[in-house]
Amino acid sequence: MANIPANPTVKLLTQGQSATGSFAGFTVSATTAGSYAVFTGLKDANGVELATSGSPATLRFIEGQTYPIFVTSASLAASSANVLFYT
Repeated sequence: MANIPANPTVKLLTQGQSATGSFAGFTVSATTAGSYAVFTGLKDANGVELATSGSPATLRFIEGQTYPIFVTSASLAASSANVLFYT
């Protein structure tokens, strides 16, 4: 059996939205907008900025995958797929 996180608390971000909090990871949902989650801002639990709006490279995560990255804040680009954060 797969080791899939089962958590009662989730937050869905759609294109252009942002969130702050304490999240244990996220899943990229399939949408018509795009096949990648495109982050314009992403900060991990240690306060390290993994992506910022001024980054020369875009940070993308493929749809349909779950990423166990501890996140404290995130912002999605307007062209991003939806992202479901879990605690």
